[in-house]
Amino acid sequence: MERKEQWINQIMDTEVYINQAKPSQALQARLKRIPNTLSVSYIRLPKKVVWSVAASIAVLICMNFIAVNEYSSNTSSSSNSTELMDSHFSYLTQIEL
Repeated sequence: MERKEQWINQIMDTEVYINQAKPSQALQARLKRIPNTLSVSYIRLPKKVVWSVAASIAVLICMNFIAVNEYSSNTSSSSNSTELMDSHFSYLTQIEL
């Protein structure tokens, strides 16, 4: 058991040799310069572009509402059109193939 205990103690003693890595002075200087080199900038769009995009979105929303209203009115009248087609093509039901 002595050999196993020596091995365990040797592994536990390696903690003494573990240290934090210290950055070099050049790296520290580069890291300190980073906030000075960054600048916050925004891309400014002309108001004409912004308003035209807003208008096109509004037109698309209106078109969607119109399409939904027409679709709902067509589904209620579709039963009328199927009745018309059934009565018009009723002679085809008599033909047996």
